Amino acid sequence: MRSLLPALILSLAAGGALAQSRPATFPTRDVAVTYSVLGNASPQTPREFAVAVLASEGLLRVETPSLPGWGLADRRTGRMEMVMDSMRMVTPSPLKQEEATRYLRMAETARLTRAGTASQAGQSCTNYRWEQQGQRGTACITADGVLLRGVNDRGEGVEATRVAYGRQDPSRFRVPEGYRRVDLGDMARSLGLGLPRR
Repeated sequence: MRSLLPALILSLAAGGALAQSRPATFPTRDVAVTYSVLGNASPQTPREFAVAVLASEGLLRVETPSLPGWGLADRRTGRMEMVMDSMRMVTPSPLKQEEATRYLRMAETARLTRAGTASQAGQSCTNYRWEQQGQRGTACITADGVLLRGVNDRGEGVEATRVAYGRQDPSRFRVPEGYRRVDLGDMARSLGLGLPRR
């Protein structure tokens, strides 16, 4: 489930258009982006993942080879789920709702300072220095709200390696009919594994 966090981090620096003095902080049109993970990530963190955006509904589909399914994040509600097609099952992310919302809306509340322009993965972007809750870093965001590179002071973050604009199929952002909803956290607690309650 931790692999959803990079996607959240990018949807954050990348969340719904704000005042004109701030960048669009969520893609304003459909796009698919492949990201590499930068810095000293934990062994469980994938080194690469892909994010597809259904802009009109504020939905993100996150995929990485290291997971048995795909992640679905709803920017509007902060809800995150893991969909496992092989088991026809869907389970909520272990992140609490308020944590998800905080992450998904981080760039909308972070202090941003313009720091010139750059390019990444063949796309132009504006660099911003960001600061929130004692953390600092930089983010390069396109005019239509796509995060191309985002790092913290320690050099940890993500950078785009491929960007493809184009209409996304809404069916890819839906949990298929008939899938069982299972809370793996509740299941683990019932087995005495003591995972924290959501």
